[in-house]
Amino acid sequence: MAKKKVTHKFKTKKINGKTYMICRNSIEDPSYWGWQYLSKHPRCNQWVEVGPNSTAVLCHHCVNKTVGAPEIRGGYKSTGRMRGWQFMKEFVDAQGNVFYKGVEQPKLKGTLDPTKPKPEKKKLSKLEKSELRDKILEQIAMVRGKLKTATFKKDIHSGNVKMRKLTRQLKKL
Repeated sequence: MAKKKVTHKFKTKKINGKTYMICRNSIEDPSYWGWQYLSKHPRCNQWVEVGPNSTAVLCHHCVNKTVGAPEIRGGYKSTGRMRGWQFMKEFVDAQGNVFYKGVEQPKLKGTLDPTKPKPEKKKLSKLEKSELRDKILEQIAMVRGKLKTATFKKDIHSGNVKMRKLTRQLKKL
């Protein structure tokens, strides 16, 4: 004969068209999987907003009791190597270890000098960018004026080259 499943009907109430149900931990239920964690705590009287077809709910307080606090680890720990070293074609760290495309080459250890980091480029401020943009636009206007009056092919070609160069500079900003 099959064992009859015990079902519980938890209290519900409606407030302003929203359905609320009392927490599952409000009654003693040893058949519930969380009972081993919640049995040593007092019964809960929290009401939780639920959907219309919900049969049971566990409030956030009881969930925290069953799961416990998360483990917080230290986060990123630097290896002492510069950023992007594994993407470099060849990299030598301070101990003399040689890496080729991020893979260590133990046979080459100590044969090369350590890789020196490139100095970081200075970022332009908003004001500096706008001043530089204005200068480039002035130069473009000057080159356009010279292009209109140019008659020789060499002058036209050099003007077009200058225009392309200035537009590239303008796009980089």
